[in-house]
This record gives sequence, structure tokens and C-alpha cells, in this order.
Amino acid sequence: MVERQQMFSDSWHRVSGECVRLNPAVSMNRQVFRGQVWYLLRDPLNNEYFRITPEAYAFVGRLKGDRTVGDVWQECLALFPDEAPGQEEVIQVLSQLYRANLLQSDLAPDSRQLFERQRKTKTQKLRGQAANFLFLNIPLFDPDRLLTVLRPFFKPFLSPIGFLVWLGVVGSAIWTAIGHIDDLADQSSGVLAPSNLFYLYASTVLIKVFHEFGHGIVCKHFGGEVRKAGVMLMLLTPLPYVDATSSWGFRRRWQRIAVDAAGMGSEFLIASIALYVWLTTSDPLVNRLAYNVMFIASISTVLFNANPLLRFDGYYIFSDLFDLPNLYQRATRQLKFLGERFLFGGKKIVSPAHAQGEASWLTIYGIAAFIYRILLLVFITYYVAQGFLGLGVAIAGFCVFLYFLVPTGKLIHYLVTCERLDRHRRRAFSVTAILLICVVGIIGFIPFPRSFRAAGVLNPAEETVVYAASSGAIAELLVDSPQVVEAGQPIVRLSNLELEFDIESSIQQIDQLDTQIEEARRNQYGTVTGSLTGLAKARRMLLQELQRQHEALLIVAPRDGIWTSPQSREMVGTWAPRGTEIGRIFDPNRFEFVSVVPQKQSGNLFDNQISGSEVRLYQEVGQVIPVRTQEVTPAGQARLPTAALGWLAGGAIQIKKGDNSGMIAAEDFYLVRSQLDFPSGRLPDSARITGQIKFRLPPEPLRFQWSRILRQTFQKGKDS
Repeated sequence: MVERQQMFSDSWHRVSGECVRLNPAVSMNRQVFRGQVWYLLRDPLNNEYFRITPEAYAFVGRLKGDRTVGDVWQECLALFPDEAPGQEEVIQVLSQLYRANLLQSDLAPDSRQLFERQRKTKTQKLRGQAANFLFLNIPLFDPDRLLTVLRPFFKPFLSPIGFLVWLGVVGSAIWTAIGHIDDLADQSSGVLAPSNLFYLYASTVLIKVFHEFGHGIVCKHFGGEVRKAGVMLMLLTPLPYVDATSSWGFRRRWQRIAVDAAGMGSEFLIASIALYVWLTTSDPLVNRLAYNVMFIASISTVLFNANPLLRFDGYYIFSDLFDLPNLYQRATRQLKFLGERFLFGGKKIVSPAHAQGEASWLTIYGIAAFIYRILLLVFITYYVAQGFLGLGVAIAGFCVFLYFLVPTGKLIHYLVTCERLDRHRRRAFSVTAILLICVVGIIGFIPFPRSFRAAGVLNPAEETVVYAASSGAIAELLVDSPQVVEAGQPIVRLSNLELEFDIESSIQQIDQLDTQIEEARRNQYGTVTGSLTGLAKARRMLLQELQRQHEALLIVAPRDGIWTSPQSREMVGTWAPRGTEIGRIFDPNRFEFVSVVPQKQSGNLFDNQISGSEVRLYQEVGQVIPVRTQEVTPAGQARLPTAALGWLAGGAIQIKKGDNSGMIAAEDFYLVRSQLDFPSGRLPDSARITGQIKFRLPPEPLRFQWSRILRQTFQKGKDS
């Protein structure tokens, strides 16, 4: 039974006397969402869709233009009183159909109003694009005829057999990638290096062409139309796109999901092929391109394109999978409904949730999407401002205007003019004022925890370098790295055939000299005997030295500790001259974390602002290591403690232009040496591990924290 407050409306007199009808060009499809029947109305002119309930369609379908809205509503109320839409619902449906240009009337001014509505619709679209200026769509041509020609060629691939082939190729590639996970991880450190950015963008464009083509060809395969293709400016980066929204009219849910997933399916197939090219090619350029293609078509696709909080493929798959069409718009209306119903005390607004459980879905999604969008805009604006201050300021100003000033103006207009608040306007103003005071109080006066992070590397406080005391080829690793060793334990064995030959030759020469000395003594050749004796003594000394060098071919641990030799396996079979570093042994009970603190954070180091610190290593992010003591190097530094912290190796520190070593930072920094307290039994099994240190600072209101960030951003932009 329709609720009483929805059955009648104070605005009914404005529409009850109008004679309207549906536009004859509007087509209709019947669909089922979450077990409930809906009717999908399509405007072929703009390729736009509008969804209404069966009760609303029973009312709208009776609008023929020869009877008034009031007469048709009375007829529906007489035919099915329990299911007939209320006056408030009728007004909402008619207003939405009117704004979508799906209604017509026989009145003379209606043609002028139609053009006016079309103009307003275009204006709203332009405003929508302005609101999403980081994700603009620029249509260029109609690809429908091209896809019609290509459809027969791709039909075999869009069959159950084709899907099994795709599944086999992608599945085998995933299995192969797992077997080469270390090699893939090693090369990923250079993906964001400046020298690779061009290849990364070129690979992205290539991948997105196949991605969008996948959407278009699958949509065409199921009978849809693809009328728009062009360029999308995603985060101000031009990428291709196609408009496959006609798939919304497909009755079968799995067909809509197939169109939504076709782009990512194409990318996964290309990533699989690129993996095998990367594994089999030896050409550096082809190898780099294949890795970039594989990276973009797999990892970035999963992280961004599959995210349901962004209105990309993951959003539409999520909407179709859980029968939540128009999820973003309805979630926004649900939040508005909750605010008006429970905060402002309004009673006449209708919830956009139609099925059981939808209200929770819409509320959670609306809050999560709003927070994520704000964080994404802040993140993009901040990092753009790091390199391009003017552009970053422009984006920030536009965001403030679009997401703060405009909504504030709309809120004031809503509070002043909304008819549903006629009886609750004072409460609405009061609640809004209280919320505003709370927000100002939270931002301006309540202290919040604050901290900053710095990259660093774990170094042993005490370590011993193990050298090759004798020249030789590395023949065998007696102890794997890393591993605990004891003093005197053999760890590496070298071989030197020339040294063994010299020892054997020296032994033979000494034996021969001993024989000659004995013969000279029997013949009483005193002078000869003395010369031979001296020569034999020299040979014995040489033999002792050679034997000492031979014994040194077996390298033993000079002390107790953890033996590390990261390149030891690659060194097997290679020649190691005397003095070559073979590895290191460090004390597992004493470590220090050497961190690199930028100059913009240096004031906190010297003003005694640090209230505590903790370290997390990338090798084991879940383990928090407390800091026992800290020491700050008072002078600024330029050379990094390890190249692993720089951009060239995938680290977080920007490297000076022209520095191929990866050790010279673009800006001076301060070194902080922190002595760590490792939990008992959880000591690291290797050194030179990179990580981050978190410096905790005294709490401070958000307005001071944000203003400091703005000042630092402006200062950095001016300096650069």
C-alpha cells in the first residue's frame, strides 16, 4: 500500500491539468533487477536511458495526450488502488521525463520548450564535464560502421570456445608470471624512472586502443550500437575511448557484464602475450616495451580500471553484478534523502532505494565514493603542484570553486526555496549551522595527530668485510646467503689450478735440490753444497707461501654473525683476484636505520619536535620496529647512503639530472641515524633493506597542518 504522505502532494495542481504523452521515438525494454521488474526507456536521439517502476510505467503508458494527468491518475487509482503511484511519485517521474526530453504535448509553446530543454540538457552536460575536468570525453567520430564490418572476423573469438582459449592463455601466463615473480619485481623498480616515462605512455595508449575496441566489438556482437569514439583526458592525459552505453538496454545481465569486462579481458590477453615476448626476447628496446605493456595491461588495470569507486569498468561490472543500475546517481540521491529525512525532518522525499538491502548499498557506496573522489583530487593537485606550481594552483582553485563554493551556493538556495522544507525550514537552518560550527571546530581547534615519513636503509652497526685472501675462481658456495655462521666456519671455496701446479712444481724442485745436495755432500763439493742449500731454502719458503695461498682458497668466517653475499651465486665460476670483496658478516644484534629527511621537514628535527619514531621495512611491512635512540647529522647532505633510495632504482628520492650513479639527490637532505630495538626472535636475516621511518610530532589542529603544507608547496614551486 502506498504511504499516505506520498499519495497526495501540495504541488499536484501544477501538473494535474496538463495533457502530455511519451515521445513516439522512445523505445522500451523490460528488465529485472534484484528480482524486481523495471522498464527502461531509451531516447534514440541522445542514446540516453531512464528507468521507471512497473507502476509508474502503467501510469506513463496511459498518457496519450488526449487526457489530463489528473484523469489518468484517477483511472490508475481506480484500476489498481494498492499499486497506483502517489501524486509525489508522479510529479517526480514526470519532471525527470520532462528534463530528459521524453515527454511531448500538443501545446504550441511545447516546441519552443523542447528546444529550451535541449539547450539546458547541453548546458548540464557541459557543467558535468567541467565538474569532471580531470576525466573529460571529447567525441571525434562514429565507429559503428567500422565495427559492423569487423564483427564477422571477431565472432569466433566471442564464443564459448574462444573464451576457453582466452582462459587458457591468461591462466598459463599467470602461472608463468608466478614462476618469474622475482625477475618481474626487480624490473618494476625502473617503471617510473624518467627515462621510461615515454615508453610507459606509448604503451598506455596502445593498450587503451585495444581496451576500448574490446568494449565496442562485444557491444556490437550482442546487437548494441556504438555511436561515439574519441579522446578521454584522464588526469589530463589523452587516451582513446568509445561509448558503449547502448549495452544498458540489454535484457540479459551477463551480456551487460560481458561488455563491461571486455576491455579488461583484452588487456589481460595482451599482457599474457607481452609476458612471453618479455621472457624470450633479448633486444633491450623490445624487452622494455613488452614489460611496459605487461605492466599497464595487468597491474595498473587491476588497481585503477577495476576500482568500483571510479566510474570505469569496475563500477559498471559492480552495478550489473549486484543489480544496482545508476549506482552513483542513486547513491547521491540516497545521501540527500537521509539528510533531508533525518536531519531536516522532511517527510515528502522518496528514497531511491526500491528493493530490500539497496538503502545500505547506496549509503555505503555514496560515502565511500565521495571520500575517495576528494582524496583523489587532493592527491592529484598536490603532486601536479610539485612540478608545475601554476597548473596545480589553477586546479586547486577550480576544485575549491566547483566542490566548495558551488555546493555552498546550491545548499543556500535549497534551504531558502525548497518547498519540502516549508514546515521545517527553521530546523534545516539550525541543523546546517550546527554542522558548519562542528566542521569549523574540528578543523580549526581540535588537535589531530601528525607525523611525517622519510625513506631510509637498514645498516648493521658493526660488520666485517670478507675478502679473497688469494686469487682464484669461485668454485663452491659452502653456506647460502643469508645464514648465521660461526667464527672459523668455511663459507666459500675457491680453486686455482695454476697455484696447484706451482705447488707441485715447487715440491718436485725441492726434491731434486735435496738429491743434488746429498750427492754434493758425498763428493765433498763444499761450495756447491752451500749454493744448493741456499737455493733449497728459498724454494721451501716459496712453497710455504704457495701453500698458505692454497689454504686461503678456503674462505672461513672471521667472526660470528650473519653471512650475506647477494651476488654470490652470480659470482660462481668467475675469477676473483686477491682482495676481491666476497661478502660481509654483520652483528645481528645491532642495527641502525639511516633515513633521508628532506629540508622542508628539517625544522622538526632541530626544534625538538620529535615525540617518537618507528620503522617499517619493505621486506616485512607488518612489523613495526621501535627506535631506541636517534642522532641527526647537523650538516646537509647530497649523496644518498644507497642508490636503492633514488629514482633510478625505484626509490622515493629524486635524483639530480645527469647523475647516472643514482646516488646524488636533487635537493640537499639531512641524515638521521636511528638505533633500533628489534623484538626478540624477529631479527632481520639481511642488511641493506630499505624502508620508511615515521616521526611522530605533537598534535595540532588541521588548519595549521594544511596551511603548512600549502606554504611548503608554494615554496618548493617557487624554488623549482
